Amino acid sequence: MTISEINFDGIVGPTHHFGGLGIGNLASHRHAGEVANPRAAALQGLDKMATLARLGCRQAVLPPQPRPDMGLLRVCGFEGTPAEIIGRASQAAPSLLSAAYSASSMWAANAATVTRSNRGGDRRTHFSPANLVSSLHRSIEPHWTTAVLREIFADDSFCVHDPLPPATPLRDEGAANHMRLSDPSGDDSWDLFVYGEAQGTRFPPRQAEAACQAIARRHHLPPQRTLFLQQHPAAIEAGAFHNDVVATSCENVLLYHQLAFEDAESALDQLAADFQKSTGGPLYRIEIAANDFSLADAIDTYLFNSQIVRAGDDRDGSLRLICPLACQGHPRARAAIDKILADPNPITAVEFVDLRESMNNGGGPACLRLRVPIDDGQLEKIPASLIWSPQLDDNLRAWVISHYPTKLTLDDLGDFDRIEQTQQAMRELSSILDLQSIRPDVSF
Repeated sequence: MTISEINFDGIVGPTHHFGGLGIGNLASHRHAGEVANPRAAALQGLDKMATLARLGCRQAVLPPQPRPDMGLLRVCGFEGTPAEIIGRASQAAPSLLSAAYSASSMWAANAATVTRSNRGGDRRTHFSPANLVSSLHRSIEPHWTTAVLREIFADDSFCVHDPLPPATPLRDEGAANHMRLSDPSGDDSWDLFVYGEAQGTRFPPRQAEAACQAIARRHHLPPQRTLFLQQHPAAIEAGAFHNDVVATSCENVLLYHQLAFEDAESALDQLAADFQKSTGGPLYRIEIAANDFSLADAIDTYLFNSQIVRAGDDRDGSLRLICPLACQGHPRARAAIDKILADPNPITAVEFVDLRESMNNGGGPACLRLRVPIDDGQLEKIPASLIWSPQLDDNLRAWVISHYPTKLTLDDLGDFDRIEQTQQAMRELSSILDLQSIRPDVSF
């Protein structure tokens, strides 16, 4: 059986703004309060999807979540009509209002952890929506995420679990802390989970080891093919709030910074040996040395947040990098990329994509997508309305241009008229994508 991945990219929402809400997210803090351009952000995301589709990758979309979340404001003590609630929150708690308007669900890598049951398992694709309890603005997402995933992946060949309980010992931030390795067929696979430990770093770790272990159990992953690696404290200290800021993978390639993991060398050696024995081919471990490319470089450029993809149905073993545009003009990032391309490994080409609006909030190409491993039969079970096509691309671009502002500041969030504008946008998107779970509650 051949297992391949389909990328579900999050559509940037119409309330994309720079709230500076991300704990440990240096880019988010650096650009807090600046003027955002939601229209440009959404179109940049659509451009990236079109690039992947042009390369022949399987591509689909995930919708933004309805905003603002009036329930958050009400439970925090704001009462009255919707207009009164927005006005009072704007004056008394602007950061809370920013959280209620957050468009961070665009970073679909945090939506859920997705695995495909290995040989001998139930052969289903499992989803665990992330509870995202580490950040207020993200903790309001799991309810909608779960509903959307259950509507999209309703077939019995998929299993969408409930999020883990929203408790700090089980804090879970989704696929940004999970990597999958496999043979070319995709069926002989290993799952790598990365967690953080509080070791005196200035930023709290976002992913708990207990959450990784719970997800592995509920997804029926075999222990002998499941690794739990600790994120290096230096990476967290430097601002790598998720593993996908310092490491990524695709098929038989593991690309990572020298300081991505703590004391993982023996575990990775054993993994490489097991991979070779089972698949008959090597695991390509591409480690970027800290002396050549620092953690600060990694966080400035998001090189490791690049996507590694196989273009089309090509099975000759070649892969390519989808890199942030920030890497192109950065001397050390470009040198690292050139070395990757020159060395003996499956990565043979690079594409650069402009995601400046997302990058300014701390999210690169890999942040915007949720990788879903499926077989051909499962592809037919996914709603066709979500699969990228030139027509869907045209429809989404027209929708964005019609509904998205070109300028949005924190002060603008206090404008009540913005609610009706965003709700109308979501009603239309619900029709375009044929999804009921994203329709806004018009009665608030």
